[in-house]
Amino acid sequence: MNRPISFILLYLLVTTTASAKEPDLSIETSEGLRILIHSQLSPLQINRIHSWHVEIVDGANKPVTDAVVSVSGGMPEHDHGLPTQPRVTEEIKPGTYLLQGVRFHMPGKWRMIISIETEANLSTVNLDFDL
Repeated sequence: MNRPISFILLYLLVTTTASAKEPDLSIETSEGLRILIHSQLSPLQINRIHSWHVEIVDGANKPVTDAVVSVSGGMPEHDHGLPTQPRVTEEIKPGTYLLQGVRFHMPGKWRMIISIETEANLSTVNLDFDL
């Protein structure tokens, strides 16, 4: 590979990585998996259906691929679930899963319950946040 192309590839790698959007929400499981949520709506909003990119990486910061990811949730203080039934529809790139149909219908404390099933284990974590 010649130098000008190498420099351009290095520049693109550095600028793309440096400008990567911070997650809207994040949490770590007791098994050491990190879950990074990138919402289509940022900041999160009330009464708008949207999608999330759910990025899952292990303790070595490697993508967790081919997992079965499910999400449920609600408002524990109000004793009700989500107004929609969001579901993961595909793995859009290694370790990043598309969760469609997310909607929050009122302000307050929300909990999303995220389950990740791999060949090695099953991890479940409660992601609590305020809207």
